[in-house]
Amino acid sequence: MTWPRSRPLDSAAIRIPLGYWAVDLLDYEPYVSGQYTYLVQAVQWAKELGLHVMIDLHGAPGSQNGWEETGLVGPIGFVDNSSNSDRSLNVLRNLTAEFTKEMYGGAVTNIELLNEPIFANAALRTFYTAGADVVGPANSSGINVTIHDAFYNPPTWANYDPHNASAQTPGKFLTLDTHQFWAFPPLDKLPEPQILQRICDFAAALKLNNTGIPPTLVGEWSLSTGITANSTSNTEQDQAKRTWFRKLFEAQNAAYSPQKAGQPSIGWYFWSWQTEYDIDAWSYRRGLADGYIPSNISDPSTYAFPVLDNGCIDDTFAYTAAASVSGLGPSSTGSSGGSSATSTGGSSAATTTGSSSSSSSSSSSTAKSSAPAGMTLPGGLWVSGLGVASVLLFCLY
Repeated sequence: MTWPRSRPLDSAAIRIPLGYWAVDLLDYEPYVSGQYTYLVQAVQWAKELGLHVMIDLHGAPGSQNGWEETGLVGPIGFVDNSSNSDRSLNVLRNLTAEFTKEMYGGAVTNIELLNEPIFANAALRTFYTAGADVVGPANSSGINVTIHDAFYNPPTWANYDPHNASAQTPGKFLTLDTHQFWAFPPLDKLPEPQILQRICDFAAALKLNNTGIPPTLVGEWSLSTGITANSTSNTEQDQAKRTWFRKLFEAQNAAYSPQKAGQPSIGWYFWSWQTEYDIDAWSYRRGLADGYIPSNISDPSTYAFPVLDNGCIDDTFAYTAAASVSGLGPSSTGSSGGSSATSTGGSSAATTTGSSSSSSSSSSSTAKSSAPAGMTLPGGLWVSGLGVASVLLFCLY
C-alpha cells in the first residue's frame, strides 16, 4: 500500500527501536529472540489508534557504535566483514516486506536504516545507498527512508541523495534523524546559559528555508544534563529542579518543532516514555505527573514560556515551578500545600515576541532507554506520519 506523501500532517507517531536479532538470529549468538511478534502487535495497535510508526534498526550485527543498545559493547565490528551489512539489509528487507502489507493500513511510514552509526563516512554512505535500495526502490514500498546523521549534525547532510552523489537537492522520501543530548562528556559540563544558547543555535539551522537539509526530526533527546543529578525520587519536592526541567523541556520543544512549512524541522521524539526506574530526566511519564512537561504538548496554551520569532523560548521570562507537587499527573491539582507554579513578565506564555542571537551548536549521545514526542506539523509537508503530539517510543530488544 502506498501512503500519500503530500497531505497536511496533523498526527501522532511512535518510534520503535529494534535489534537485528529479532529478525536474524544465528545459533551461536547470545540474544533472546521472540520480539517480532510484539513488534507486529505494536504496529497493529498503532493502526487502531491512528498512530504512525517509525521502526529503526537500533542494533546491527557486529555493532555500529560499540554501545550496549547494539548488543555488543566495545569494538565497532559492523564494517569488519560484508556479512554484517548483508544481514542488516536482510532485516530491513524483512521489515519492509512485512509492514507494507495492506493489513497494517500504512501505519509504518518510516524505517531508519541504522541508529547512531559512528564508523567511516564513506562506508556509511555506501550502506545508506544499499539500505535505501531495499526500503524504498523508486518509492514503491510506500515507506520513507530515514537515515541517522552519525553525529555530524544536519547541515552536513544538505542535498544528500543516496543515489546521486552530485545532487543539488535532498533525495525524495528521505528523512534525517539527529539526536541531541546534554548528558554526556564534554557537553555535561556546560552551564545553563550555554545549554540554552546551543539549543537555540541548533534551532536556527532547522528553521531556515532553502538550505538543502533533508526533512529532519530529533529522534532522541532528554532532560539530563550535568546541572542536576538524575533521580528516581524526591523530584516532587525539588522546586529548583522542576523549574529547570520545565525551561529545558520547553526550550528543546520550541527548537525541535517546525514553525511553518518549508523548514527542515519536522518534529521530535523524546527518549523515553518511562525508564526502568522512572528516572526523572529520562521519563516523559514522570514529567507529566510532576508538571515539568506540559500536560498537552499539542496545545501551546499549556506552555510556561513564550516562544520568540526565531523559534527559541524567551528564557528571561520569569517562571517558578510549584513548591511541591503530588506526582499524580495532569488530572490532579499538580501541587500540594497550597502552592502553585507562577510566571510573570511582559508577555504571556505561548505568544510570539522579539528575537534573540544565535551562533553554533553541537551535541552527542551514548546509551539510553524507551519514549514519546510532540508537536503538530504545519500543513503541506510531504513526510507522512512524523508529526508528533504525544509520540511514544517503545524499546523492543
